[in-house]
Amino acid sequence: MNHTQLKQQKFMLKYNQKKIKCIKKGDYLFFPSLFLLVLIFLHTDNLFGQDSTESTKNNHHFSRIGYQYGTVLKSNDFVKGNNLTGEPIDYYQSARIEFGWQKTGSKRWHAIWNYPTFGLGFYGVDYINEEQLGEPLAIYGFTEWPLERAKNLVFSLQFGFGLSFNWKPFDPVQNPYNEAIGNFKAAYIDVGVTLDYIISNNFGLVAALTGTHFSNGGSKQPNWGINQLGLMAMLKYKFQSVEPPYTKYDIPDYEKNNEWLISASWGIRNVHIDSPEDVPELADKYLRVDYSVFTVTSTYYWQTTWKSKFGGGIDLVHDKSVRGQIDAGDGKVEDVDVPFEDEFRVGLYGAYEFVLHDLSVLVNVGYSIIQKEDQLPRLYQRVGAKYHFTEKFFIGLNVRFQDFGKANHLEYNIGYRLCWR
Repeated sequence: MNHTQLKQQKFMLKYNQKKIKCIKKGDYLFFPSLFLLVLIFLHTDNLFGQDSTESTKNNHHFSRIGYQYGTVLKSNDFVKGNNLTGEPIDYYQSARIEFGWQKTGSKRWHAIWNYPTFGLGFYGVDYINEEQLGEPLAIYGFTEWPLERAKNLVFSLQFGFGLSFNWKPFDPVQNPYNEAIGNFKAAYIDVGVTLDYIISNNFGLVAALTGTHFSNGGSKQPNWGINQLGLMAMLKYKFQSVEPPYTKYDIPDYEKNNEWLISASWGIRNVHIDSPEDVPELADKYLRVDYSVFTVTSTYYWQTTWKSKFGGGIDLVHDKSVRGQIDAGDGKVEDVDVPFEDEFRVGLYGAYEFVLHDLSVLVNVGYSIIQKEDQLPRLYQRVGAKYHFTEKFFIGLNVRFQDFGKANHLEYNIGYRLCWR
């Protein structure tokens, strides 16, 4: 293919799993946003109005180290064996070190959540595939919510969230098979259960089962992500020999209430364009093009307990990427003349929120009832976090998915809430 032929060739942007992937500009927004969420996550006491006179002596501080071994879930072709070695990526091993503190009841919400734990951690993982995946590391915040307590045992739900780095990402020439990770940075999400056994006043053992997800939220393509599941053993050291006493509260039953929320969000969709197979050096230059996506949502919630909300809502999405095409010779992004209504999608979704006072983790599953054919799959998902900085207003960051695991784009949102009983 000579230059003249290449200049004349147009690559239309197709809405399918292989060609629309979802940010160059967004890359600079996504990771500061993750860092901000970690800070919010770790400073929940201040955000929830902690008494400034409370002494840190009321917290129970500890450190722990752990080793994990597990399986890599076969969630994309790269880990299934479509890679440089031709072999599936089956297993991983990881290590971590953590520093944490347990709340003992300076606020009533501590007692509602059975005196949770917060902390910071440092993580490293080995896939025995350094050539294609690198040697990933992560820093993260974590929390544990005890579900059951016995004399020497605590069974808890655990959640960690942070930033991973040091990946060896996709490169069209040097690392063309790695469609799992498209950037040297990615989000780290870790969810599981822990069983804490107290050996002595200062030492304990922890057994855990966790699932971990790595993804950049669609900030740079390709981005199928990596998912893994493993067992972990940890050694825990408590800095105080005598555990501080817990402040007890009488917790009333939650008075069920209704909520109506309206929010607006903005994001950037990063579109991945396949370059000519016989000209791979063009791929890096023309691989990614950015388009704005605007969304307005309206949601009804019914909060039934201190910790849970259930509801549903409607999405109106304006997606400009349906107009794009790229000239492979000049590298110019041009608009396609398409009907204005083709840029819109309308979806209905079911919603759940996991509530920790003013901070919530949300999960949506929706279906686009109106959209142009040959766009994204109609079934979509949304996972995110929001913080109510006043009684009526909130901010948040969501990731919109397809196929229950592939990120399409991010949603930076602000919204308004009305409540009634």
